[in-house]
Amino acid sequence: MNVNEGTRAAVVEEQWLDRRRAWADTLERLGPGVARLGTLAVLEAAHEDPVLRQLYPYTNHGHVHFSSTTRFPYEVAVPVVIPLPDGRFRVVRRDPTAEVGEAASAREAVALVAAHVPPRLRLAATGLPMEA
Repeated sequence: MNVNEGTRAAVVEEQWLDRRRAWADTLERLGPGVARLGTLAVLEAAHEDPVLRQLYPYTNHGHVHFSSTTRFPYEVAVPVVIPLPDGRFRVVRRDPTAEVGEAASAREAVALVAAHVPPRLRLAATGLPMEA
């Protein structure tokens, strides 16, 4: 790993820590709502996946996204996980918007995301979207 990769890896890992910490704090402040619990569960399960852990996680309205860039505009190359009010999870592609499937658990949702990772995906780049 060269210095640039080491720096990128550190930025990505810090974001993983920050997102998980932020959602844990939200649970503590607001209580264990089903969607909040789901968001944190997805972040925890996705962090355990070695490929997804290379991507930059961010959340929007409780939806969990994985970007191959570390700042806006994010490049989302894999499906997004949406925690549902009934405790299940919907996995969708962002562009074109299409449902990949539903899952009963965060781990199953993460497995659906991991199954749709493009073969050439690599460590999130700092800055603008990566060229193919």
